[in-house]
Amino acid sequence: MNKVTIDTRQPVVFAFDPVGGMLAEMKADLICGDFRLCDAKTPPDLEAANLQDYRKLGAILLDGSSPSFTVQDCMQHVDLGYRDAGGPIIALVDDFDKTDEKELLDLGVTKVVEAGLGFKALRTIISIEIEDFSRLLYLRTELRKRSSAIGQIVKGQFRFKTRREAQNLATLLSMTCPNPMPIAIGLTELFVNGVEHGCLDIGHEEKGQLIEDGMLAEEIERRRGLPEYKDLFVTVDFEREANRVFFEITDSGNGFDFASYMEETGSHNKKHGRGIMMAKSCFEKLEYQGSGNQVQAVHYFGIDIPN
Repeated sequence: MNKVTIDTRQPVVFAFDPVGGMLAEMKADLICGDFRLCDAKTPPDLEAANLQDYRKLGAILLDGSSPSFTVQDCMQHVDLGYRDAGGPIIALVDDFDKTDEKELLDLGVTKVVEAGLGFKALRTIISIEIEDFSRLLYLRTELRKRSSAIGQIVKGQFRFKTRREAQNLATLLSMTCPNPMPIAIGLTELFVNGVEHGCLDIGHEEKGQLIEDGMLAEEIERRRGLPEYKDLFVTVDFEREANRVFFEITDSGNGFDFASYMEETGSHNKKHGRGIMMAKSCFEKLEYQGSGNQVQAVHYFGIDIPN
């Protein structure tokens, strides 16, 4: 079968849409300016795309609600290089309670979504997965570019106001660790949360609605210019010791109910808000303090991890 080269300025969502699935009912409503849908009707069609250009392929959407094909069948045809790169693979199922989520995640699916949530939730989830993957690719590029530029930073205090500054600082500080990639991912999630939810006071549900409306970037820019937000910043206290790195991140906000975001339960129904769980998996210790506007993260290396 001939390779299909993806050629678009928008991220592509390669959608496996077999006959009899529920995706067909939603597909027209999924169309938006954030991504472009590209159809696949049979599992071998998934092999037809040239998936090596991961910056153009934003996500793969597998409709597992069809009686003709299972998600497990489809995963055998998804490009291994794309999976190894951490490319988003979203599985749409008709009944989450009857789905073995762990089995699908073990196969390489990154998000399982129940079709009953509707097209708006699915569109939001797709957009977030694309944004997260884009951030991951950015971090990898930055780590390669800065691999010899870190020097010997062992202690310091840093401040930032914007998401771009957050990403840059996360990349820089992660390079004090032997394996910087997971630390860069974890720090980026915590830093961006500090900007969006702390300094700009964008609540969880409000962010979900802004993403759904395609207005998050515009709202962040608008709030950054308001007098009550323009001088707020996130502070990071950093210290590197012989066998560990310590980060204390404090934002200017009022905090939040962090306990409800520290567990996996119900994560399949959340359109967004996985950042804390992702960060938790990147560090051996992650603890919020007080009202939740301060978090401590610790990464150990070269020793047995303390209990």
